[in-house]
Amino acid sequence: MYKVVIADDRPNARLGLRMLLNSSDDYCIVGEAANGTEALQVSEALLPDLLLTDLKMPGLPVIEAAERIKALDANVKIIILTALDECEDIYKAAKVGVDGYLMKDTDPGQLLSAIRDVMDGSTVYQTKENLAISSGGWNEHAH
Repeated sequence: MYKVVIADDRPNARLGLRMLLNSSDDYCIVGEAANGTEALQVSEALLPDLLLTDLKMPGLPVIEAAERIKALDANVKIIILTALDECEDIYKAAKVGVDGYLMKDTDPGQLLSAIRDVMDGSTVYQTKENLAISSGGWNEHAH
């Protein structure tokens, strides 16, 4: 079972992610955070297998938190969920080693599938146009 930290500044978004992950026997939510600073602190303290985080939150920028977490433990998987697919953010996320970049409006089944793929070692980057960059190159669907 994978240990997961969920980070989003909106309580309802955290609740939705918690419900989605709890629908699978593969994940155990060990912590939550409401901003980038808390995401870093909780991840440093709990060393989860996965940090599932919003991109735009108060506090420490999530990209910077991701970089620090990866420096502490490169095995922690980090997936950013966002409503924005700005090229600069995608580039920065990839540069610091973020494992997944997915749109918040992704179908729940596809989201669970993408999380599973990341936990299995793939890199999944998805834009609003539903194009995903994975470790295998450009694909029409996130796997």
